[in-house]
Amino acid sequence: MSAEEQLKQQSNDIEAQLITRIARGDRKAFEELFGVYGKRIFRYAVRMISDVTKAEEVTNDVMIEVWKSARKFEHRSSVSTWIIGITRHRCLNAIRGKKIATVELDSAPEVADAGASCEQGQDRETVNKVIRKQMQRLSPEHRDVLELTFFHGHTYKEIAAIAGCPENTVKTRMFHAKKQLEPLLRAVGLQHFTTETTA
Repeated sequence: MSAEEQLKQQSNDIEAQLITRIARGDRKAFEELFGVYGKRIFRYAVRMISDVTKAEEVTNDVMIEVWKSARKFEHRSSVSTWIIGITRHRCLNAIRGKKIATVELDSAPEVADAGASCEQGQDRETVNKVIRKQMQRLSPEHRDVLELTFFHGHTYKEIAAIAGCPENTVKTRMFHAKKQLEPLLRAVGLQHFTTETTA
C-alpha cells in the first residue's frame, strides 16, 4: 500500500468513527464532519447546479440526511463515497426540477487544481475557470463524471459506487465526456489540455 493509499485509509477510518458517533447522536462529531465536507459538498453542488442559493440548500439537505441516516451506514463503502453519492443524487434532482435563474460560475468558490497540463503563461485559476465554463455545456451525467474524477479525485470504481452503476458505464460516460470536452477546450485556446485519468 502506497503512502497516499495509507493516508486515504486513515482518513476514512477517522470519518467512519465520526459516522459511528453521529449515529449515537453526537453533535460534536457532526460538526467535525461538516467541517470536513461542508465546503466540498457546496463546491460540487454549485458546479453541477450553477446556482449558489440552490447549492447551499443542497449542502444543508445532504448534511441533514447524513445526520438522519448515520445509523444506516453499513461501512461497505468509504464515507466519502457515501456522502458524495447523496450529494450527487440531490444535485441531479435539483437539475431535473429547477426553474431558477443561474449565476455565472466565476462567482463560485475556487476549486482544487484539475490536474490539467496547459500552455505556459496560463495559470491554474484561469484554466479552472475555462474548464468549469466549458463543462456546463455537457450533459449532467457527463459533467458529473468529470467533476468527480478531476475535481474530487475519485476512481472509476468509486464513481460507480457513488452513481450506483457498473464501472464500465462510468468508463463509457468518461470516454464520451472527454470526447466532447476536449474540442471545446481546444476552441478556447487550451491546445495541450489532457484529460488522462486512472481507473
